[in-house]
Amino acid sequence: MKSEYQNNVINKIRRLREEHQYSQENIASLLGLSNGHVGNIESSKTSHKYTLSHILKICNEFNYPIEQIFLNDEDYTKNIDIVSILIQKIIKYEEQRKDY
Repeated sequence: MKSEYQNNVINKIRRLREEHQYSQENIASLLGLSNGHVGNIESSKTSHKYTLSHILKICNEFNYPIEQIFLNDEDYTKNIDIVSILIQKIIKYEEQRKDY
């Protein structure tokens, strides 16, 4: 299963997909994946997730800043280096869950 943070990132991407009226099939074609694989990624019940390469392709397709996939408004109000926060969030997304 995915962590809550991983699901949050994937949900941001799903909302972005829906706002641009892209189907799972459109995203699958863009990424060279099967429709079922994208469905598994968007399901909170599986461990499938987008790779960083997938996320970059999606952001480029929608002209969307990749940092906004990983960061939230609260992150920008902290008095530390935003790049460090971004890197920490990407690492958090990439980490495998250890509690299953």
